[in-house]
Amino acid sequence: MREYFCDDLLPLSSSRPAPEPYDNCPATTDIRHAAFKAVGRIAAFDQSFTDYTRKRVPPGHSCCYGWCAKVEIADPGLASPAACRDANGLHESFCMRELEGGTSRPVQSPFDRCPAALKPPEVVAFSAPSAALFDASQTTQRRRDMQLADCCYGWCSITPAGTVLKTPHPKTK
Repeated sequence: MREYFCDDLLPLSSSRPAPEPYDNCPATTDIRHAAFKAVGRIAAFDQSFTDYTRKRVPPGHSCCYGWCAKVEIADPGLASPAACRDANGLHESFCMRELEGGTSRPVQSPFDRCPAALKPPEVVAFSAPSAALFDASQTTQRRRDMQLADCCYGWCSITPAGTVLKTPHPKTK
């Protein structure tokens, strides 16, 4: 899958600039903030994601970079929805760009470039399960409504006892 990183704190010029009119952006940078294991070490300037980001985040000075990363596709049968019914269950979710090359375990159209389940990256989870299921009903559809080609996944982590605050019962007379 393709991951992205955008930066607003840039030099006024670069010794190896991106093409005009983005020549204040370096053409490449080191990979930063990767969720999944990157295929290489260098992120290349991405004009389309830069344009998208500049339109959404005024005043529009961001420079965005992309790279390929390896996603671990999971067996949907390994997901543990029972964790959400546990008193210490913590709802978590993760969204990523749809896989450009598709997947061997897709969900139905129009999300057929999304795996039915994946192993969430450790950096985005309290406790990453071995499999998280695709969530078409809420999160993914909201992202698609915003014109983002994203795939979203949900799961529940079990937190250690005492870390989840219980809602006190209201006092009644």
